[in-house]
Amino acid sequence: MPGIFGFYNPNSTKPPAITLEKMLAVNDADPRFQHDTLVENDFAFGYSSLKILTTCQQPVWNNNNERAFFMIGELFDRKGLIQKFASQVKTDEPLSDVELISVLYEKVGNTLFNHLNGAFLILIWESDTKRIIIVNDRLGLYPLYYAQSGAGIIFASNIKALLVDQNVNRTVDQTAIAEFLTFDHILWQRTLLESVKLMPQASIFIFSGQHLEIRPYYHFDYLLEFPIKKDEEYIDELNFLMRQAIQRQMNGNFEKGLLLSGGLDSRYILALITENPDDKLHTFTWSIPNSDDARFAKECAQLAKSDHHFFTLEPDWLVDKAEKAVSLTSGNGNVINLHAFATLEQEAAISPVIYKGFMGDAMFGFGIRPRFWADYNPEIKMEQHLEAYRDYRVLTFDPNIHPQYMTDWFIQNSADNWREDFRSGMLACKSNQMAAQRSFFDLTQRVPRMTINGIDVVRDRCLVRLPFTDNDLVEFSLKVPPYLLYRRELVERTFIQYFPKYAKIPIAQSRLPMMTCAREIWLKNKQLVEWHLRQRGLNWLAGPISRPYKDYNGWFRHELRGMVESILLTPQALGRGYLKPEKIKELVNEQLSGENHAVRIGALITLELAHQQLVD
Repeated sequence: MPGIFGFYNPNSTKPPAITLEKMLAVNDADPRFQHDTLVENDFAFGYSSLKILTTCQQPVWNNNNERAFFMIGELFDRKGLIQKFASQVKTDEPLSDVELISVLYEKVGNTLFNHLNGAFLILIWESDTKRIIIVNDRLGLYPLYYAQSGAGIIFASNIKALLVDQNVNRTVDQTAIAEFLTFDHILWQRTLLESVKLMPQASIFIFSGQHLEIRPYYHFDYLLEFPIKKDEEYIDELNFLMRQAIQRQMNGNFEKGLLLSGGLDSRYILALITENPDDKLHTFTWSIPNSDDARFAKECAQLAKSDHHFFTLEPDWLVDKAEKAVSLTSGNGNVINLHAFATLEQEAAISPVIYKGFMGDAMFGFGIRPRFWADYNPEIKMEQHLEAYRDYRVLTFDPNIHPQYMTDWFIQNSADNWREDFRSGMLACKSNQMAAQRSFFDLTQRVPRMTINGIDVVRDRCLVRLPFTDNDLVEFSLKVPPYLLYRRELVERTFIQYFPKYAKIPIAQSRLPMMTCAREIWLKNKQLVEWHLRQRGLNWLAGPISRPYKDYNGWFRHELRGMVESILLTPQALGRGYLKPEKIKELVNEQLSGENHAVRIGALITLELAHQQLVD
């Protein structure tokens, strides 16, 4: 996987080059990746990137060879950045992103970082002061893990690479386990290991003189009061910013692909990219054959005249790829949410650059619920936030059933902590509006700890571009009033107004067009007839209510049954101490007997594989 790796330890007796070589080997020894390194007496840094995407050798040094710069990722708005600092950029030579950063940093220092629009990790080594500076983008789109080791520090884009240092303690963070089993993701900077932390979003990480300091340089500030503004103004601004975000990420002479589902966000990207007939685009859809997503995505691709490719999501894909997927995500992502990894090799063979509709839902109303339109006392407010999670059925093990499934020992060691993490994650918003708190929580907790995992696995073979993460678009989302976020009204209305032909194609979630049209009326009547048939027991004639793109409940009962039993029913897995052994057996038996526990089974498989890789 691509990333940045390194350590500094003035007391180490091991040759730094050997340690760094082990870190890079643990990450990925695949010849598809290029590794650039910098090694001196007590430190070593490395950079790993797909060879086909490498623009220059790293590190890049400043003029007096006192600062070395590494960078992974890319800037979205190079033109705007150069215009903003035109007086500082004196060269006519084309500069790579990392070279541009090195030039600007020498002129303006840390004030540069808040002006950067992109997805990146930047590492700066100051050889004269032996100071390490690491900076990430506002959303933390390239995860970096770190652990303090003796008098030094070790960091990497993957937790496994840290464990080459035997001083990194492998004690499990029980609160992190409880959060994963509750929300399907960990909160804040916790990882499965107490000694390892995730670098916060929008941060400047400074290690100097055995001291670590992490400074935030940006905060998502939601409006506390909204101006009088017509809906049409929001609609026009959103479409302008969407088009701008796409244009900023269309650079490079690569074959470009889009992961196209039957939903809205990837469809919006498709419509904007293909406005320009000169921009050739491949579209990729993976699913069970003839799913709603597959059919509606194909129809959109035909309208856009993209080069469309369908790949079957095989029921047994996890057998061969679950361990690698868990490794790439450092155990942070439930394996049943990582299916973008299933057909990645086929997609990467066609296009090394892939666009995704990542984060559009989190920014524009996925978590907003009517229960937020009220005032509550502080304790009830947090319970209402949990109720919103229940509304969407996104709690893996609901807190109400923790005592039923979890051991007393585990609950005693984690219950208060995960609740406080949840509470503090909401209150960090600095707004009393519950809609703002939930949207903030999604951007600062759910996105960097859960949905990013689907990006990390794709980065194993492709550069992933995420138009919804453009700074200007994100900042706009912070200023949209809640009534336009609820049910994603603003995005839907904007798309319908600007792209009505696409809006007439059904969305997978409802199986209906987004707008009133003859097709919508026909499909609604068809669904009504099907409902009446089911009421009379004629399900065979009515057909299925929906055709999903995945079926982990069925796969865990059949194609993946052996995998489930071999991973979860071993003495080692049953004895971890988090869930009662008899309850794990009960969950597996109920799943095999026809009940649907796929999310829970997937979470337990993920945790067990992560323990085998990081703890045992």
